[in-house]
Amino acid sequence: MNFWDWVYRHFEGIGKKILKIYSNLPKDIQRSGIHIYPEAYASFIGFMVILMTIVVAVLTMTFYIVGIHIAIPILVPTPFLTLIILAYLPALIGSSRAGGIEGEFPYTTAYLSMMVMSGLSPYTAFERITKSKEVFSKSAELSQRFILLVRVLGKDPLTAFSMLAQRTPSATVRDLLMGYITTVRAGGDVIDYLNKKARLFFSEIIVKMKVIADRLTGLLEAYLALVLLSMISLTVMYFVTVSFAGTLSFGISGESMFLFLYVMVPMISGLVIYLTDLTQYKEPWIDYRPYIMFFGLSLPLMVFFVVFGLFLPSALPPGHPLRESFIVSGLNYVLTYPSKAFNLPRYMDSSIALSMILVLSILPTTIYTEIISKEYKVVQGITRFLRDLVEIRKTGMSPERSIIELSNRDYGVFTKYLKKMAMQLSLGIPLSKIIQDIFRKIRVWRAKVLLFVMTDTIEVGGGTIEIMDNLAWFAESVETIDEERKRNLRTLLIVPYMGAILAAATVIMLASFMGSLQFGAGGAYYAAAEGTLPAIVLNTFLMGLVAGKVSNGSVAAGFKHALILTLITLVFFIASPMFETVLGGLGQPVS
Repeated sequence: MNFWDWVYRHFEGIGKKILKIYSNLPKDIQRSGIHIYPEAYASFIGFMVILMTIVVAVLTMTFYIVGIHIAIPILVPTPFLTLIILAYLPALIGSSRAGGIEGEFPYTTAYLSMMVMSGLSPYTAFERITKSKEVFSKSAELSQRFILLVRVLGKDPLTAFSMLAQRTPSATVRDLLMGYITTVRAGGDVIDYLNKKARLFFSEIIVKMKVIADRLTGLLEAYLALVLLSMISLTVMYFVTVSFAGTLSFGISGESMFLFLYVMVPMISGLVIYLTDLTQYKEPWIDYRPYIMFFGLSLPLMVFFVVFGLFLPSALPPGHPLRESFIVSGLNYVLTYPSKAFNLPRYMDSSIALSMILVLSILPTTIYTEIISKEYKVVQGITRFLRDLVEIRKTGMSPERSIIELSNRDYGVFTKYLKKMAMQLSLGIPLSKIIQDIFRKIRVWRAKVLLFVMTDTIEVGGGTIEIMDNLAWFAESVETIDEERKRNLRTLLIVPYMGAILAAATVIMLASFMGSLQFGAGGAYYAAAEGTLPAIVLNTFLMGLVAGKVSNGSVAAGFKHALILTLITLVFFIASPMFETVLGGLGQPVS
Protein backbone atom coordinates (compact mmCIF):
# COMPACT_ATOMS: atom_id res chain seq x y z
CA MET A 1 0.00 0.00 0.00
CA ASN A 2 1.53 3.32 -1.06
CA PHE A 3 1.07 6.68 0.61
CA TRP A 4 -1.97 7.79 -1.41
CA ASP A 5 -3.75 4.47 -0.80
CA TRP A 6 -3.15 4.80 2.94
CA VAL A 7 -4.40 8.41 3.01
CA TYR A 8 -7.52 7.56 0.99
CA ARG A 9 -8.33 4.55 3.15
CA HIS A 10 -8.07 6.32 6.52
CA PHE A 11 -9.30 9.83 5.64
CA GLU A 12 -11.94 9.14 3.00
CA GLY A 13 -14.78 10.48 5.17
CA ILE A 14 -13.07 13.81 5.76
CA GLY A 15 -12.21 14.01 2.07
CA LYS A 16 -15.86 13.65 1.04
CA LYS A 17 -16.85 16.47 3.41
CA ILE A 18 -14.14 18.68 1.92
CA LEU A 19 -15.44 17.92 -1.58
CA LYS A 20 -18.90 19.07 -0.51
CA ILE A 21 -17.45 22.38 0.70
CA TYR A 22 -15.21 22.88 -2.35
CA SER A 23 -17.42 21.56 -5.14
CA ASN A 24 -15.10 22.90 -7.89
CA LEU A 25 -12.13 20.93 -6.60
CA PRO A 26 -12.55 17.91 -8.97
CA LYS A 27 -12.75 20.21 -12.01
CA ASP A 28 -9.70 22.20 -10.78
CA ILE A 29 -7.71 18.97 -10.34
CA GLN A 30 -8.68 17.81 -13.82
CA ARG A 31 -7.62 21.09 -15.45
CA SER A 32 -4.41 21.42 -13.43
CA GLY A 33 -2.88 18.28 -14.88
CA ILE A 34 -2.47 16.69 -11.43
CA HIS A 35 -3.06 12.99 -12.03
CA ILE A 36 -4.72 12.24 -8.70
CA TYR A 37 -8.24 10.99 -8.01
CA PRO A 38 -10.22 13.95 -6.55
CA GLU A 39 -11.36 12.03 -3.45
CA ALA A 40 -7.77 10.93 -2.80
CA TYR A 41 -6.57 14.52 -3.01
CA ALA A 42 -9.38 15.70 -0.72
CA SER A 43 -8.42 12.95 1.74
CA PHE A 44 -4.84 14.21 1.59
CA ILE A 45 -6.08 17.72 2.47
CA GLY A 46 -7.90 16.29 5.50
CA PHE A 47 -4.78 14.38 6.55
CA MET A 48 -2.58 17.51 6.31
CA VAL A 49 -5.09 19.62 8.27
CA ILE A 50 -5.21 17.05 11.09
CA LEU A 51 -1.42 16.70 11.07
CA MET A 52 -0.91 20.48 11.20
CA THR A 53 -3.49 20.74 14.02
CA ILE A 54 -1.54 18.23 16.12
CA VAL A 55 1.78 19.96 15.38
CA VAL A 56 0.33 23.39 16.20
CA ALA A 57 -1.20 22.11 19.44
CA VAL A 58 2.15 20.66 20.59
CA LEU A 59 4.08 23.80 19.62
CA THR A 60 1.49 26.06 21.28
CA MET A 61 1.76 24.18 24.58
CA THR A 62 5.54 24.23 24.36
CA PHE A 63 5.71 27.97 23.65
CA TYR A 64 3.19 28.66 26.43
CA ILE A 65 5.28 26.74 28.97
CA VAL A 66 8.55 28.31 27.80
CA GLY A 67 6.99 31.78 27.78
CA ILE A 68 7.20 32.61 24.07
CA HIS A 69 3.65 33.92 23.95
CA ILE A 70 4.17 36.12 20.89
CA ALA A 71 4.47 33.07 18.60
CA ILE A 72 1.12 31.55 19.64
CA PRO A 73 -1.15 33.88 17.58
CA ILE A 74 0.98 33.14 14.51
CA LEU A 75 0.65 29.37 14.95
CA VAL A 76 -3.09 29.16 15.62
CA PRO A 77 -4.36 29.89 12.06
CA THR A 78 -1.87 27.47 10.45
CA PRO A 79 -4.33 24.51 10.04
CA PHE A 80 -6.93 26.80 8.47
CA LEU A 81 -4.33 28.27 6.11
CA THR A 82 -3.23 24.73 5.19
CA LEU A 83 -6.81 23.89 4.22
CA ILE A 84 -7.17 27.04 2.10
CA ILE A 85 -3.80 26.67 0.35
CA LEU A 86 -4.22 22.99 -0.52
CA ALA A 87 -7.84 23.49 -1.63
CA TYR A 88 -6.92 26.25 -4.06
CA LEU A 89 -3.53 24.84 -5.14
CA PRO A 90 -4.96 22.93 -8.16
CA ALA A 91 -6.68 26.11 -9.36
CA LEU A 92 -3.39 28.04 -9.08
CA ILE A 93 -1.53 25.33 -11.01
CA GLY A 94 -4.26 25.34 -13.64
CA SER A 95 -4.04 29.11 -13.94
CA SER A 96 -0.29 28.86 -14.50
CA ARG A 97 -0.82 26.19 -17.19
CA ALA A 98 -3.49 28.34 -18.81
CA GLY A 99 -1.10 31.29 -19.07
CA GLY A 100 1.50 29.14 -20.82
CA ILE A 101 -0.98 27.67 -23.29
CA GLU A 102 -2.70 30.99 -24.07
CA GLY A 103 0.60 32.67 -24.91
CA GLU A 104 1.32 29.94 -27.45
CA PHE A 105 -2.08 29.01 -28.86
CA PRO A 106 -2.63 31.98 -31.23
CA TYR A 107 0.48 30.81 -33.08
CA THR A 108 -0.74 27.21 -32.93
CA THR A 109 -4.09 28.23 -34.41
CA ALA A 110 -2.37 30.04 -37.30
CA TYR A 111 -0.28 26.90 -37.91
CA LEU A 112 -3.40 24.69 -37.91
CA SER A 113 -5.19 26.99 -40.35
CA MET A 114 -2.28 26.83 -42.81
CA MET A 115 -1.98 23.05 -42.48
CA VAL A 116 -5.69 22.64 -43.22
CA MET A 117 -5.35 25.03 -46.17
CA SER A 118 -2.48 22.81 -47.37
CA GLY A 119 -4.83 19.83 -47.60
CA LEU A 120 -4.53 18.07 -44.23
CA SER A 121 -7.59 17.21 -42.19
CA PRO A 122 -7.93 19.14 -38.91
CA TYR A 123 -7.36 15.89 -36.98
CA THR A 124 -4.13 15.08 -38.84
CA ALA A 125 -2.96 18.69 -38.50
CA PHE A 126 -3.62 18.59 -34.77
CA GLU A 127 -1.71 15.32 -34.43
CA ARG A 128 1.20 16.82 -36.38
CA ILE A 129 1.77 19.33 -33.57
CA THR A 130 3.27 16.45 -31.56
CA LYS A 131 6.33 16.62 -33.80
CA SER A 132 6.91 20.27 -32.90
CA LYS A 133 7.69 20.00 -29.18
CA GLU A 134 10.61 22.40 -29.57
CA VAL A 135 8.28 25.11 -30.90
CA PHE A 136 4.79 24.37 -29.55
CA SER A 137 5.67 22.68 -26.27
CA LYS A 138 2.34 23.31 -24.50
CA SER A 139 0.20 22.56 -27.54
CA ALA A 140 2.18 19.35 -28.10
CA GLU A 141 0.91 18.07 -24.74
CA LEU A 142 -2.68 18.57 -25.94
CA SER A 143 -1.83 16.86 -29.22
CA GLN A 144 -0.35 13.85 -27.42
CA ARG A 145 -3.47 13.53 -25.26
CA PHE A 146 -5.62 13.77 -28.40
CA ILE A 147 -3.66 10.91 -30.00
CA LEU A 148 -4.05 8.87 -26.79
CA LEU A 149 -7.81 9.39 -26.73
CA VAL A 150 -8.31 8.61 -30.43
CA ARG A 151 -5.77 5.92 -31.25
CA VAL A 152 -5.43 4.14 -27.93
CA LEU A 153 -8.79 4.59 -26.21
CA GLY A 154 -10.79 4.52 -29.44
CA LYS A 155 -12.65 7.81 -29.03
CA ASP A 156 -13.94 9.57 -32.13
CA PRO A 157 -12.12 12.89 -32.86
CA LEU A 158 -15.03 15.16 -31.91
CA THR A 159 -15.46 13.38 -28.55
CA ALA A 160 -11.70 13.63 -28.00
CA PHE A 161 -11.79 17.39 -28.70
CA SER A 162 -14.72 17.74 -26.29
CA MET A 163 -12.81 15.90 -23.55
CA LEU A 164 -9.73 18.07 -24.16
CA ALA A 165 -11.90 21.18 -23.89
CA GLN A 166 -13.21 20.03 -20.52
CA ARG A 167 -9.73 19.29 -19.21
CA THR A 168 -7.84 22.35 -20.43
CA PRO A 169 -7.52 25.28 -18.00
CA SER A 170 -7.36 27.79 -20.86
CA ALA A 171 -10.57 29.52 -21.88
CA THR A 172 -9.00 30.35 -25.26
CA VAL A 173 -8.31 26.70 -26.10
CA ARG A 174 -11.68 25.62 -24.76
CA ASP A 175 -13.47 28.20 -26.93
CA LEU A 176 -11.56 27.15 -30.06
CA LEU A 177 -12.19 23.43 -29.60
CA MET A 178 -15.87 23.79 -28.76
CA GLY A 179 -16.31 26.19 -31.69
CA TYR A 180 -14.65 23.68 -33.99
CA ILE A 181 -16.98 20.91 -32.78
CA THR A 182 -20.00 23.14 -33.43
CA THR A 183 -18.70 24.10 -36.90
CA VAL A 184 -18.21 20.45 -37.93
CA ARG A 185 -21.60 19.34 -36.63
CA ALA A 186 -23.30 22.26 -38.38
CA GLY A 187 -21.52 21.50 -41.66
CA GLY A 188 -19.58 24.78 -41.67
CA ASP A 189 -16.32 25.71 -43.36
CA VAL A 190 -13.53 24.55 -41.07
CA ILE A 191 -10.79 26.39 -42.99
CA ASP A 192 -12.66 29.68 -42.77
CA TYR A 193 -13.33 29.09 -39.06
CA LEU A 194 -9.65 28.47 -38.25
CA ASN A 195 -8.50 31.45 -40.34
CA LYS A 196 -10.94 33.81 -38.64
CA LYS A 197 -10.02 32.47 -35.21
CA ALA A 198 -6.31 32.98 -35.86
CA ARG A 199 -6.87 36.57 -37.00
CA LEU A 200 -9.17 37.21 -34.04
CA PHE A 201 -6.56 35.92 -31.59
CA PHE A 202 -3.89 38.24 -32.95
CA SER A 203 -6.28 41.19 -32.93
CA GLU A 204 -7.17 40.44 -29.30
CA ILE A 205 -3.48 40.38 -28.37
CA ILE A 206 -3.00 43.88 -29.79
CA VAL A 207 -6.04 45.12 -27.86
CA LYS A 208 -4.68 43.49 -24.69
CA MET A 209 -1.42 45.40 -25.14
CA LYS A 210 -3.24 48.71 -24.73
CA VAL A 211 -5.21 47.49 -21.73
CA ILE A 212 -2.03 46.17 -20.11
CA ALA A 213 -0.30 49.53 -20.64
CA ASP A 214 -3.16 51.34 -18.87
CA ARG A 215 -3.02 48.93 -15.93
CA LEU A 216 0.74 49.23 -15.61
CA THR A 217 0.47 53.02 -15.68
CA GLY A 218 -1.74 52.95 -12.60
CA LEU A 219 0.52 50.43 -10.88
CA LEU A 220 3.64 52.52 -11.50
CA GLU A 221 1.98 55.72 -10.36
CA ALA A 222 1.08 54.06 -7.07
CA TYR A 223 4.62 52.65 -6.82
CA LEU A 224 6.18 56.05 -7.45
CA ALA A 225 3.95 57.80 -4.91
CA LEU A 226 4.49 55.14 -2.25
CA VAL A 227 8.25 54.74 -2.59
CA LEU A 228 9.22 58.30 -3.44
CA LEU A 229 7.10 60.15 -0.87
CA SER A 230 7.64 57.68 1.95
CA MET A 231 11.40 57.39 1.33
CA ILE A 232 11.94 61.15 1.23
CA SER A 233 9.63 62.04 4.13
CA LEU A 234 10.88 59.30 6.47
CA THR A 235 14.52 60.03 5.63
CA VAL A 236 13.98 63.72 6.43
CA MET A 237 12.31 62.83 9.73
CA TYR A 238 15.10 60.42 10.59
CA PHE A 239 17.90 62.90 9.86
CA VAL A 240 16.11 65.58 11.89
CA THR A 241 15.57 63.12 14.74
CA VAL A 242 19.27 62.23 14.82
CA SER A 243 20.42 65.85 14.49
CA PHE A 244 18.22 67.05 17.35
CA ALA A 245 18.63 63.92 19.48
CA GLY A 246 19.54 66.06 22.50
CA THR A 247 16.34 68.14 22.40
CA LEU A 248 13.73 65.77 20.91
CA SER A 249 12.18 63.00 22.98
CA PHE A 250 10.53 61.27 20.02
CA GLY A 251 11.37 60.33 16.44
CA ILE A 252 12.25 57.42 14.17
CA SER A 253 14.69 54.86 15.47
CA GLY A 254 17.57 53.47 13.45
CA GLU A 255 16.07 49.98 13.57
CA SER A 256 12.78 51.20 12.08
CA MET A 257 14.64 53.06 9.34
CA PHE A 258 16.73 49.98 8.56
CA LEU A 259 13.60 47.80 8.21
CA PHE A 260 11.96 50.36 5.95
CA LEU A 261 14.89 51.10 3.64
CA TYR A 262 16.52 47.67 3.48
CA VAL A 263 13.47 45.41 3.77
CA MET A 264 10.17 47.11 2.98
CA VAL A 265 11.19 49.22 -0.05
CA PRO A 266 13.05 46.32 -1.77
CA MET A 267 10.05 44.09 -1.07
CA ILE A 268 7.74 46.67 -2.66
CA SER A 269 9.99 46.80 -5.74
CA GLY A 270 9.96 43.00 -5.92
CA LEU A 271 6.17 42.98 -5.56
CA VAL A 272 5.81 45.49 -8.41
CA ILE A 273 8.01 43.27 -10.62
CA TYR A 274 5.85 40.26 -9.74
CA LEU A 275 2.56 42.10 -10.39
CA THR A 276 3.96 43.41 -13.67
CA ASP A 277 4.82 39.86 -14.68
CA LEU A 278 1.26 38.74 -13.92
CA THR A 279 -0.19 41.63 -15.93
CA GLN A 280 2.01 41.63 -19.03
CA TYR A 281 1.53 39.53 -22.14
CA LYS A 282 4.21 36.84 -22.14
CA GLU A 283 5.52 34.52 -24.80
CA PRO A 284 5.97 30.85 -23.82
CA TRP A 285 9.73 31.27 -23.94
CA ILE A 286 12.35 32.87 -21.70
CA ASP A 287 15.94 33.59 -22.67
CA TYR A 288 17.84 32.42 -19.58
CA ARG A 289 21.29 33.42 -20.82
CA PRO A 290 21.32 36.89 -19.18
CA TYR A 291 20.19 35.39 -15.86
CA ILE A 292 22.83 32.68 -16.06
CA MET A 293 25.41 35.41 -16.64
CA PHE A 294 24.06 37.45 -13.73
CA PHE A 295 23.97 34.61 -11.20
CA GLY A 296 27.17 33.02 -12.52
CA LEU A 297 29.33 36.16 -12.72
CA SER A 298 27.74 39.40 -11.49
CA LEU A 299 26.32 38.07 -8.22
CA PRO A 300 29.57 36.32 -7.17
CA LEU A 301 31.44 39.53 -8.05
CA MET A 302 29.06 41.53 -5.84
CA VAL A 303 29.62 39.17 -2.92
CA PHE A 304 33.40 39.21 -3.45
CA PHE A 305 33.58 43.02 -3.65
CA VAL A 306 31.32 43.49 -0.61
CA VAL A 307 33.30 41.07 1.56
CA PHE A 308 36.85 41.99 0.53
CA GLY A 309 36.39 45.60 -0.51
CA LEU A 310 33.79 46.88 1.93
CA PHE A 311 33.23 44.60 4.93
CA LEU A 312 36.77 43.52 5.86
CA PRO A 313 38.32 47.04 5.68
CA SER A 314 35.64 48.35 8.07
CA ALA A 315 35.50 45.30 10.37
CA LEU A 316 39.22 44.61 10.82
CA PRO A 317 41.36 46.87 13.03
CA PRO A 318 44.07 49.08 11.46
CA GLY A 319 47.34 47.24 10.94
CA HIS A 320 45.71 43.81 10.60
CA PRO A 321 47.63 41.72 8.03
CA LEU A 322 44.48 40.80 6.08
CA ARG A 323 43.31 44.40 5.98
CA GLU A 324 46.71 45.53 4.71
CA SER A 325 46.90 42.77 2.09
CA PHE A 326 47.03 43.70 -1.57
CA ILE A 327 43.55 42.36 -2.40
CA VAL A 328 41.67 44.00 0.49
CA SER A 329 43.50 47.32 0.49
CA GLY A 330 43.58 47.50 -3.30
CA LEU A 331 39.87 46.78 -3.67
CA ASN A 332 38.99 49.27 -0.95
CA TYR A 333 41.10 51.92 -2.68
CA VAL A 334 39.41 51.32 -6.05
CA LEU A 335 35.90 51.30 -4.58
CA THR A 336 36.39 54.46 -2.53
CA TYR A 337 38.55 56.30 -5.08
CA PRO A 338 35.75 58.72 -6.19
CA SER A 339 35.20 59.65 -2.56
CA LYS A 340 38.88 60.45 -2.03
CA ALA A 341 39.34 62.11 -5.42
CA PHE A 342 36.50 64.58 -4.83
CA ASN A 343 37.14 64.98 -1.09
CA LEU A 344 33.70 63.73 -0.03
CA PRO A 345 32.69 63.31 3.64
CA ARG A 346 33.69 60.03 5.25
CA TYR A 347 30.06 58.98 5.85
CA MET A 348 29.61 58.73 2.07
CA ASP A 349 32.43 56.22 1.62
CA SER A 350 30.19 53.15 2.06
CA SER A 351 27.61 54.53 -0.41
CA ILE A 352 30.30 55.35 -2.97
CA ALA A 353 31.79 51.87 -2.52
CA LEU A 354 28.38 50.18 -2.94
CA SER A 355 27.72 52.22 -6.10
CA MET A 356 31.07 51.13 -7.52
CA ILE A 357 30.38 47.51 -6.55
CA LEU A 358 27.03 47.48 -8.35
CA VAL A 359 28.43 49.22 -11.43
CA LEU A 360 31.49 46.98 -11.78
CA SER A 361 29.49 43.80 -11.09
CA ILE A 362 26.55 44.44 -13.40
CA LEU A 363 28.61 45.86 -16.27
CA PRO A 364 29.65 42.46 -17.81
CA THR A 365 26.08 41.16 -17.66
CA THR A 366 24.74 44.37 -19.20
CA ILE A 367 27.20 44.19 -22.09
CA TYR A 368 26.41 40.50 -22.65
CA THR A 369 22.65 41.16 -22.56
CA GLU A 370 22.96 43.96 -25.11
CA ILE A 371 25.00 41.73 -27.43
CA ILE A 372 22.53 38.84 -27.40
CA SER A 373 19.55 41.19 -27.69
CA LYS A 374 20.66 41.90 -31.26
CA GLU A 375 19.71 38.31 -32.09
CA TYR A 376 16.04 39.21 -31.55
CA LYS A 377 16.14 41.31 -34.73
CA VAL A 378 16.20 38.06 -36.71
CA VAL A 379 12.37 38.10 -36.63
CA GLN A 380 12.31 41.32 -38.65
CA GLY A 381 14.53 39.76 -41.30
CA ILE A 382 12.38 36.61 -41.50
CA THR A 383 9.23 38.73 -41.89
CA ARG A 384 10.70 40.66 -44.84
CA PHE A 385 12.00 37.42 -46.33
CA LEU A 386 8.59 35.73 -46.20
CA ARG A 387 6.89 38.71 -47.88
CA ASP A 388 9.54 38.66 -50.65
CA LEU A 389 9.11 34.88 -50.92
CA VAL A 390 5.43 35.37 -51.71
CA GLU A 391 6.20 37.88 -54.45
CA ILE A 392 8.90 35.78 -56.08
CA ARG A 393 6.65 32.68 -55.94
CA LYS A 394 4.20 34.55 -58.15
CA THR A 395 6.74 34.26 -60.98
CA GLY A 396 6.29 30.49 -60.96
CA MET A 397 9.52 29.45 -59.22
CA SER A 398 9.45 26.55 -56.79
CA PRO A 399 9.74 27.40 -53.08
CA GLU A 400 13.25 25.96 -52.88
CA ARG A 401 14.43 27.86 -55.95
CA SER A 402 12.82 31.04 -54.59
CA ILE A 403 14.77 30.70 -51.35
CA ILE A 404 18.02 30.31 -53.29
CA GLU A 405 17.24 33.43 -55.35
CA LEU A 406 16.46 35.50 -52.24
CA SER A 407 19.73 34.53 -50.54
CA ASN A 408 21.49 37.38 -52.34
CA ARG A 409 19.37 40.03 -50.59
CA ASP A 410 20.09 41.63 -47.23
CA TYR A 411 17.78 40.61 -44.38
CA GLY A 412 19.89 41.77 -41.47
CA VAL A 413 20.63 39.17 -38.83
CA PHE A 414 18.74 36.51 -40.82
CA THR A 415 21.01 36.88 -43.87
CA LYS A 416 23.71 34.49 -42.64
CA TYR A 417 21.14 31.78 -41.91
CA LEU A 418 19.46 32.30 -45.29
CA LYS A 419 22.76 31.95 -47.18
CA LYS A 420 23.48 28.69 -45.38
CA MET A 421 19.95 27.50 -46.11
CA ALA A 422 20.32 28.33 -49.82
CA MET A 423 23.69 26.59 -50.05
CA GLN A 424 22.36 23.39 -48.49
CA LEU A 425 19.21 23.46 -50.64
CA SER A 426 21.38 23.69 -53.76
CA LEU A 427 23.14 20.52 -52.57
CA GLY A 428 19.83 18.68 -52.34
CA ILE A 429 19.48 18.57 -48.55
CA PRO A 430 15.81 18.50 -47.41
CA LEU A 431 14.44 21.77 -46.05
CA SER A 432 13.21 20.18 -42.81
CA LYS A 433 16.70 18.91 -41.99
CA ILE A 434 18.19 22.34 -42.75
CA ILE A 435 15.70 24.07 -40.45
CA GLN A 436 16.43 21.63 -37.62
CA ASP A 437 20.10 22.52 -37.91
CA ILE A 438 19.29 26.26 -37.87
CA PHE A 439 17.12 25.78 -34.76
CA ARG A 440 20.25 24.86 -32.79
CA LYS A 441 21.70 28.33 -33.52
CA ILE A 442 18.59 30.54 -33.30
CA ARG A 443 17.30 31.06 -29.76
CA VAL A 444 14.39 33.43 -30.48
CA TRP A 445 11.12 31.53 -30.14
CA ARG A 446 9.12 33.63 -32.63
CA ALA A 447 11.80 33.07 -35.27
CA LYS A 448 11.58 29.31 -34.72
CA VAL A 449 7.78 29.43 -35.06
CA LEU A 450 7.94 31.27 -38.39
CA LEU A 451 10.60 28.98 -39.85
CA PHE A 452 8.82 25.85 -38.62
CA VAL A 453 5.48 26.94 -40.12
CA MET A 454 7.20 27.88 -43.40
CA THR A 455 8.87 24.46 -43.60
CA ASP A 456 5.68 22.49 -42.91
CA THR A 457 3.71 24.70 -45.29
CA ILE A 458 6.13 23.96 -48.12
CA GLU A 459 6.46 20.24 -47.34
CA VAL A 460 2.74 19.56 -46.83
CA GLY A 461 1.05 21.95 -49.25
CA GLY A 462 3.81 22.65 -51.74
CA GLY A 463 4.03 26.31 -50.73
CA THR A 464 1.18 27.62 -52.91
CA ILE A 465 0.91 31.38 -53.34
CA GLU A 466 -2.29 31.60 -51.29
CA ILE A 467 -0.79 29.70 -48.36
CA MET A 468 2.50 31.58 -48.51
CA ASP A 469 0.58 34.88 -48.55
CA ASN A 470 -1.23 33.75 -45.42
CA LEU A 471 2.13 32.85 -43.88
CA ALA A 472 3.48 36.32 -44.70
CA TRP A 473 0.44 37.85 -42.99
CA PHE A 474 1.13 35.64 -39.98
CA ALA A 475 4.75 36.88 -39.81
CA GLU A 476 3.68 40.51 -40.15
CA SER A 477 1.12 40.04 -37.36
CA VAL A 478 3.84 38.65 -35.10
CA GLU A 479 6.03 41.68 -35.82
CA THR A 480 3.07 44.03 -35.27
CA ILE A 481 2.46 42.52 -31.84
CA ASP A 482 6.09 43.09 -30.86
CA GLU A 483 6.05 46.69 -32.13
CA GLU A 484 2.75 47.39 -30.37
CA ARG A 485 4.12 46.02 -27.12
CA LYS A 486 7.22 48.22 -27.34
CA ARG A 487 5.17 51.28 -28.32
CA ASN A 488 2.78 50.93 -25.39
CA LEU A 489 5.36 50.07 -22.75
CA ARG A 490 8.20 52.39 -23.78
CA THR A 491 6.51 55.45 -22.27
CA LEU A 492 6.27 53.70 -18.90
CA LEU A 493 10.06 53.80 -18.61
CA ILE A 494 10.00 57.40 -17.42
CA VAL A 495 8.13 56.63 -14.17
CA PRO A 496 10.83 54.51 -12.43
CA TYR A 497 13.50 56.87 -13.76
CA MET A 498 11.73 59.87 -12.25
CA GLY A 499 11.27 58.12 -8.94
CA ALA A 500 14.86 56.92 -8.70
CA ILE A 501 16.44 60.24 -9.74
CA LEU A 502 14.22 62.38 -7.50
CA ALA A 503 14.69 60.11 -4.49
CA ALA A 504 18.47 59.92 -4.92
CA ALA A 505 18.92 63.65 -5.57
CA THR A 506 16.68 64.74 -2.68
CA VAL A 507 18.10 62.41 -0.04
CA ILE A 508 21.74 63.00 -1.02
CA MET A 509 21.20 66.76 -1.15
CA LEU A 510 19.53 66.70 2.27
CA ALA A 511 22.24 64.50 3.81
CA SER A 512 25.01 66.73 2.47
CA PHE A 513 23.32 69.93 3.64
CA MET A 514 22.54 68.69 7.15
CA GLY A 515 26.01 67.23 7.48
CA SER A 516 27.46 70.70 6.88
CA LEU A 517 25.43 72.31 9.68
CA GLN A 518 26.95 72.64 13.13
CA PHE A 519 24.07 70.95 14.95
CA GLY A 520 23.99 68.19 12.38
CA ALA A 521 27.71 67.52 12.20
CA GLY A 522 28.44 64.88 14.74
CA GLY A 523 29.13 61.23 15.31
CA ALA A 524 25.48 60.25 15.67
CA TYR A 525 24.43 61.98 12.47
CA TYR A 526 27.42 60.63 10.52
CA ALA A 527 26.60 57.09 11.67
CA ALA A 528 22.95 57.54 10.67
CA ALA A 529 23.88 58.91 7.24
CA GLU A 530 26.45 56.15 6.72
CA GLY A 531 23.76 53.54 7.38
CA THR A 532 21.00 55.24 5.38
CA LEU A 533 22.65 56.41 2.16
CA PRO A 534 23.69 52.92 0.90
CA ALA A 535 19.99 51.99 0.94
CA ILE A 536 19.35 54.79 -1.55
CA VAL A 537 21.91 53.22 -3.89
CA LEU A 538 20.38 49.76 -3.45
CA ASN A 539 16.80 50.92 -4.05
CA THR A 540 17.85 52.99 -7.07
CA PHE A 541 19.40 49.84 -8.53
CA LEU A 542 16.15 47.92 -7.93
CA MET A 543 14.14 50.70 -9.57
CA GLY A 544 16.27 50.14 -12.66
CA LEU A 545 15.18 46.49 -12.70
CA VAL A 546 11.56 47.65 -12.37
CA ALA A 547 12.09 50.01 -15.32
CA GLY A 548 13.36 47.16 -17.48
CA LYS A 549 10.50 44.88 -16.50
CA VAL A 550 7.73 47.37 -17.26
CA SER A 551 9.28 48.74 -20.47
CA ASN A 552 10.56 45.55 -22.09
CA GLY A 553 8.82 42.69 -20.32
CA SER A 554 11.89 41.11 -18.71
CA VAL A 555 14.04 41.75 -15.67
CA ALA A 556 17.12 41.13 -17.83
CA ALA A 557 16.29 44.27 -19.80
CA GLY A 558 16.53 46.14 -16.49
CA PHE A 559 20.23 45.45 -16.04
CA LYS A 560 21.01 48.34 -18.39
CA HIS A 561 18.65 50.71 -16.58
CA ALA A 562 19.95 49.62 -13.18
CA LEU A 563 23.49 50.41 -14.34
CA ILE A 564 22.46 53.84 -15.67
CA LEU A 565 20.53 54.80 -12.52
CA THR A 566 23.38 53.65 -10.27
CA LEU A 567 25.82 55.78 -12.26
CA ILE A 568 23.45 58.76 -11.93
CA THR A 569 23.30 58.21 -8.17
CA LEU A 570 27.10 58.06 -8.08
CA VAL A 571 27.23 61.40 -9.91
CA PHE A 572 24.88 62.90 -7.31
CA PHE A 573 27.23 61.77 -4.55
CA ILE A 574 30.21 63.29 -6.34
CA ALA A 575 28.30 66.55 -6.90
CA SER A 576 27.07 66.71 -3.28
CA PRO A 577 29.64 69.39 -2.26
CA MET A 578 28.11 71.63 -4.92
CA PHE A 579 24.65 71.01 -3.42
CA GLU A 580 26.06 71.87 -0.02
CA THR A 581 27.46 75.17 -1.31
CA VAL A 582 24.26 76.14 -3.10
CA LEU A 583 21.99 75.27 -0.17
CA GLY A 584 24.37 76.93 2.26
CA GLY A 585 24.23 80.12 0.19
CA LEU A 586 20.43 80.01 0.18
CA GLY A 587 20.43 79.76 3.94
CA GLN A 588 22.54 82.92 4.45
CA PRO A 589 20.67 86.01 5.69
CA VAL A 590 20.16 88.86 3.21
CA SER A 591 22.26 91.93 4.11
